[in-house]
Amino acid sequence: MSLSRLARFFTAPATAVAMLLLPILLGSCTLKSGGFVITEPAHLRFFNALVDGGPINVQVIAVNQDSQTLLTGLPFEGVSNYLDINAGNQQINIVANNTSTIYSGTQLFIDDAFYSFMVYGTSASPVVLPIPDAVANTPEGGQFSIRFMNAAYSSIGFDVYVTTPGASLANMSPNFSNLAYGNITLFTAIATGSYQVRFTLPNSKQVIYDAGTIDFAEKASYQLVAYTKGSGTLLSAALLNLDTVGAGSAIQSRQAQIKLVHTAPGTATVNAFVDGATAFANLPYLGASSYETLAAGAHTVTVETVATPGAVIASAQPTFAPATDTTVVLTGPPGAQSAVVLADTNLPATAGSARIRFVNVAANTGPVDVYINFAQRVAAIPSNAASGYLELPENTYAITFDLAGTTTVLLNLPAVEVDAGGTYTLYLAGNPGALTGLLTHDD
Repeated sequence: MSLSRLARFFTAPATAVAMLLLPILLGSCTLKSGGFVITEPAHLRFFNALVDGGPINVQVIAVNQDSQTLLTGLPFEGVSNYLDINAGNQQINIVANNTSTIYSGTQLFIDDAFYSFMVYGTSASPVVLPIPDAVANTPEGGQFSIRFMNAAYSSIGFDVYVTTPGASLANMSPNFSNLAYGNITLFTAIATGSYQVRFTLPNSKQVIYDAGTIDFAEKASYQLVAYTKGSGTLLSAALLNLDTVGAGSAIQSRQAQIKLVHTAPGTATVNAFVDGATAFANLPYLGASSYETLAAGAHTVTVETVATPGAVIASAQPTFAPATDTTVVLTGPPGAQSAVVLADTNLPATAGSARIRFVNVAANTGPVDVYINFAQRVAAIPSNAASGYLELPENTYAITFDLAGTTTVLLNLPAVEVDAGGTYTLYLAGNPGALTGLLTHDD
């Protein structure tokens, strides 16, 4: 444009100038919600670590605009890629298991900025934490950067070790110490390569998460988010890339836990083996072991009496899911013993309460109902099966097992005490006419 034409342009009436500028402005940017002029959308991704909440759906409600369904059916342990929304003030609603809105919040999303929404906790105590995915210092050549977050409900905290694969932790100091629930570290730069990532209990070398070997790329940035799958001790984690796509996935732990409970009437003290190696020794009738760690995956569990070593009386071939707890129960009369495998969920109850389930391993009894303080709470637990977990306020309770569908009392326990924060299993064991109860503290 010549100088003379430019001069005439700026001396034109204001309205005419505005009309000429409008298409130029609109051609380079767009007016979006919240009154902000932007050029790029914002980018959101979601990680579902809500341990008992099922899949989640995400809805976006723009200010003074209609709603938009952004994401549906993201399962537990699922990580979405980045999803685009209009920048500006937006309301985000998150619904768990198609029933409960666990989050509804409005915030300002900056154009072309990236965010990760961490969804964790339990359906009774859900937490949603939006985190800006911005790296303060981009890693240099030969390095990657990583930060860690503790989204593991009930975690007492953990130490973080990033080591060469197979390195002993005995004389090492952690990269981060005592990372508390809900907290996130700063980024740290580490030389590019392959590393083993492990979490331990605070100020301890007891490993509660083992990712195995992870390859970290040069100049890349990551966040590793710890969460729980229901174990009382073990954790899992997901690795989220800080890139333009939002790649991420769960990195399953190499660990699981097992315990043994002996409820087989008439059977002497027993030893138990995992893949032929001694796991538990000298467990008496109505005894319960503590949890022991084993490699996640399929294993063969066998049980022998101490008196007749080498003679297997019961066996099972369960698959031990990563970062979970499993109980193997020896039950049945002599000559007909079996090993019952139970999946345990050792999460704490809500404040002031305990969690308890009931297991029917009584011999030749059939299904049973459970009454707590004379009111039926569980119906028709089959033989060699467990109920779901109930929450009870801390107290002492009268608990009765009745023959299912009748008022015939099989066993009355007048004073069963449960403490707040504890997770329990109450077993109905023994033979008809000589039934007994065994209460174990599982967490």
